[in-house]
Amino acid sequence: MKAALYIRVSTEEQAREGFSIPEQTERLQAFCLAHGWTDYALYIDDGYSAKDTHRPAFQRMLADIRSHEVQVVITTKIDRLTRRLIDLLSFVNELDLCQCTYKSASETFDTSTAVGRMVLQLLGVFAEFERERIAERVHENMYHLAKQGKVVTAPCFGYDVVNGLYVLNAEEAKWTRKMTAMLLDGHGTWTVAKMLNDHQVRTKRGREWTLKAVRTYLWNNEMLRGNTVWNRQFRKNGKLIERPASEWLLVENTHEPILDPDTYDQLQLVLRQNRRIAPRSKNSEFLLSGLVYCGHCGSKMYGLNASFAGSGKAYRPPAKYLCSGYSKKGHCFHHYIHTIDLDKHVMNEVFRLAEAALAQELDGVSLQATTLQEGLAHTKRQLSAMDERFARQLRAFELGIIDEGELAEARMRLTAEKNEAAAKREALECALQSAHSPERIQEQMRSKLAQLHSGVHGQEEQASLQAIIRECIHHVTIYNGSQIEIHFCL
Repeated sequence: MKAALYIRVSTEEQAREGFSIPEQTERLQAFCLAHGWTDYALYIDDGYSAKDTHRPAFQRMLADIRSHEVQVVITTKIDRLTRRLIDLLSFVNELDLCQCTYKSASETFDTSTAVGRMVLQLLGVFAEFERERIAERVHENMYHLAKQGKVVTAPCFGYDVVNGLYVLNAEEAKWTRKMTAMLLDGHGTWTVAKMLNDHQVRTKRGREWTLKAVRTYLWNNEMLRGNTVWNRQFRKNGKLIERPASEWLLVENTHEPILDPDTYDQLQLVLRQNRRIAPRSKNSEFLLSGLVYCGHCGSKMYGLNASFAGSGKAYRPPAKYLCSGYSKKGHCFHHYIHTIDLDKHVMNEVFRLAEAALAQELDGVSLQATTLQEGLAHTKRQLSAMDERFARQLRAFELGIIDEGELAEARMRLTAEKNEAAAKREALECALQSAHSPERIQEQMRSKLAQLHSGVHGQEEQASLQAIIRECIHHVTIYNGSQIEIHFCL
């Protein structure tokens, strides 16, 4: 019979008596000798917490158990295995399926009997309780350290930690200010990321910059204006979740800022305005995906490029943008526009404006305030259309067409959409109050259109071309599948 001797020690347990790797190894080997087991293998996780089972040696042992190479698992104590009851129960169930048993060198029970499994589960409850109490104490200590302005988290790009304090990294801070200036001048996050990568500038982790990395770094990063935020996020089941702002600990003036308050606020406004495109739209095969809206119901029009089989032959009709309000929710009417026609029309308009911009004229282009007003009116129409959609759902419920569950589902879906639209409306209203001068706006438009002109003729990849398009076009509205309204960004 082959035994698996599992040994684990977390960072905070390294110095505690009885927990070191040599002590656990010696004790487990003596336990095997007492039972006459000579065939065993060591599985050692050095510096890993028992809060989950994402540990290399544990996973390797689990693989050997599933392949029936191990017949018994031994630890010095049950908390070496895990401190979460659900993980313990899952592991014991896995052992039962693989006809493997578990033994503890210091706790006597037999998992092959009902009493033994009950004792194991009770021990697991206390192990989980102990872990949570340790986590509470660590959290409390870190809270007090953070409140005193001491370093409790790794520094972001632009800062280093010296003698327990955040110290400005002059070289990285220079690039942060350059990133901010480009965004305030009308460039997008794709352009900023490309600029950084072209200059061989890397993130704090030594990686290349991406659109997401630029946005994540600059969005709501209080460190940039000299403040420290702690307790903002927590990890659950491997996912990073953001806590409500009321639970954050904000400590002001803990280090030298990179951006002054006014510049920081302007940057947040620009980033908030650019949050209108769904992430999946940026990876779409359709050039204008996420930008096309139905002028009748306010719903998005999505790209459709499907093939059909008939008479033994496959048929693929021309790709088109179709109103999702009709195809997915049935509250509009059937209308569409072919993607090749819309893309061509939009690009022709963009090039027309590009030529005008390069000639130092912007005839026919509305100033920023006009565009923002149009965007605000469009968002308000969307909100009004959402109210009408729910009223129709309510009438359908009264007539018995849908049941109470379907009505509740529709209400939840519409509430989420309304919250998103309301946030967009608020951002547009804020932007209207801080619109730039016509001269500044014209200069920004010239820069964007010139960049697009260069990108299209320079054989850019689809993703890059989409990013450039989104820097120029706010959205496109379609009426009756033929009338096209283009709303430009300024």
